[in-house]
Amino acid sequence: MKGFRSFFHFIIIFLAAVCSRAQFVNPLNVPRENKEKISLHSEDNQIVDATTEPATQYLNGNVRIYHNGTFMFCDTAILRGNVLKMYHNVVMVQNDTIRLFADSIFYNGDDGLSILYGNIILENGSRKLYTTRLDYDVRNKVAIYNQNARLEDGKSVLLSRRGKYLINEKRAIFAGNVSVTGENFYLLSDSIAYLTDSQITEYYAPVRIRRDTADIYSQGGWFDMDDKKGDFIGNAQYVSGSAVANADTISYDGENDIVLLKSGENCSRYISDKDTAYAFVIYYDRKSEEFRLTGDGFYKNEKNEVKGEEVIFNKQSESFSVKGRSYVSDPPTIIEAASIWYDKSLKEGKADGQVVWQDTSAKTTIYADHVVYRGEEKYMKASNDTGRPMFTTLIDQDTLYLRADTLKSFRIIRQRFGNQNNDQNRLRVDKSRDNDKSLRDAKENTDLKSVEENISMIADSSGIVIPDSLSIPVVEDSTAVLMDTIEYFVGDNNVRMYKKDMQSLCDSLTYSMRDSVFTLRGDPFLWSDSTQISGDTIQIFLRDKKVDKLRAEANALIVTTEDLIFFNQIKGRHLQSYFADGKAERMDIEGNAEAIYYILDKDKAYIGVNKTECSKMKFYFKDDKISEIRFYDEPASKVIPMQKADHESLKVKGFIWNGDKRPQSLIDL
Repeated sequence: MKGFRSFFHFIIIFLAAVCSRAQFVNPLNVPRENKEKISLHSEDNQIVDATTEPATQYLNGNVRIYHNGTFMFCDTAILRGNVLKMYHNVVMVQNDTIRLFADSIFYNGDDGLSILYGNIILENGSRKLYTTRLDYDVRNKVAIYNQNARLEDGKSVLLSRRGKYLINEKRAIFAGNVSVTGENFYLLSDSIAYLTDSQITEYYAPVRIRRDTADIYSQGGWFDMDDKKGDFIGNAQYVSGSAVANADTISYDGENDIVLLKSGENCSRYISDKDTAYAFVIYYDRKSEEFRLTGDGFYKNEKNEVKGEEVIFNKQSESFSVKGRSYVSDPPTIIEAASIWYDKSLKEGKADGQVVWQDTSAKTTIYADHVVYRGEEKYMKASNDTGRPMFTTLIDQDTLYLRADTLKSFRIIRQRFGNQNNDQNRLRVDKSRDNDKSLRDAKENTDLKSVEENISMIADSSGIVIPDSLSIPVVEDSTAVLMDTIEYFVGDNNVRMYKKDMQSLCDSLTYSMRDSVFTLRGDPFLWSDSTQISGDTIQIFLRDKKVDKLRAEANALIVTTEDLIFFNQIKGRHLQSYFADGKAERMDIEGNAEAIYYILDKDKAYIGVNKTECSKMKFYFKDDKISEIRFYDEPASKVIPMQKADHESLKVKGFIWNGDKRPQSLIDL
């Protein structure tokens, strides 16, 4: 009996020594309230030390304790007044939703504060917090740790050195080497807050997030790990494969695969190996591959370059819409305008407001208020609200300017029939006979007839009539149906053209892009130096962007003058002039040809007038001067002295001098 009492005396002294090492303190500095006593429900045995004030109770074996709605279980406990220490297999339970497991717990029943030691687990619903030291406010349900912890929430795991878990507010704050690992998700920061219900994470320090193939960095922000969306604020950076994005703020919607970049002073940017985008605001839908750029927008890919205040570009359809002063490069086309819309899949586009439309391959430019484009038909129409649109192109290393009330371009398809072998032979012959002008003229005469036939197929200013393939007749095997595609540029109504060495005016102008031929109709006049050319139709043929030939059809008339008093005249039904390197080489006049030529002496004084009539004339030039004249088929010629000449009667039928209407500069266009 004496030995048994000595054993319990030893136990009391040992436990008292343990209690002295853990002071009964108020670690969270919460006011002491609610003096409800801790109540014991069961234990295997109990020893009471009445020598202390208040008395100390030593509990052992299956200890069950209740206090203020909290149940506590352990193997061993020491209770002094309202201060409790629990050891071995310690469990605290609140409202069936909060459970704490620890090796030992210090609990103050007066203020509801507890300190947990050892292998600690805090369970709140499906969430579990693991650590080795935890201060827990039972009354307010606030847990604090400073010695590393692990929080598990479904498939998400959070690690940190320090933390504060506010269970009632469903909010946790973590600091010190914080990392969060979720499904296809990884986060690294030094200070974050985590809303446990919504799974939203808030960042108070620089953070780096990796999701699938995307990495995001910022100085702060928030992210919803459930919906996979959030804002990354301050020097935000986004990396996905070869794509890199920078902005003041990056908003990421992982579920819809949308990235939004916003910046203040400097533009946001998105750069990959295939495209580049700059703007103050960049919206990128990765599923539809659509960019929306707002504020000084710029987009460039392997084929296109777009600039504007607002830019919408879809990489899949290659369609874009641009507002503000806009720039679009779709080689060989470059467009500038106040607003641009273009859908490459539909091959349709529209540009409005000070439009500059360039074709760099053809070296042509159109200036207009409005341009409508339909690529399927190669149709384009340029018009102005005030003034008139202008077309420019490069000829002989000099710019040709042209204005009309309306400018259009379009494509027509012409069908013709021919023997396949003959056509192949003809193509081979054509290559060898370019230097033979007579053969080349025959070919061009045929082309001219084709041009006239094709032009007549234009239904109106908004459409083109294309032959129905079903109407093509059945032909013999030796005959092929050949389809020619010809593109035209047309100036309608009050057409004026200016080049330093050539000017013209007419009612309408057509330019064949395949043949490089300008055709002027409707009282056309053409001037070069002191020479005026007129006729029912005038054509200018180009070769390698140089004038190669000039033709006037029906009532062709050439008038030259040095003093606007006396006029040299050449008239015929047809006129054809050939050029070499941009200089006149030969001119042919056919059909009732007439020539009135004033003769000068060596001092350039008028001494007479030569009048010649015949069927055909040929003029040869050297150094831009007539070196030889040939008359054919019974020419009749006479020279009239100046004193006897009736200069008015010498003017040919249909004579007109329109020099006062000649464009002298761009202003006159």
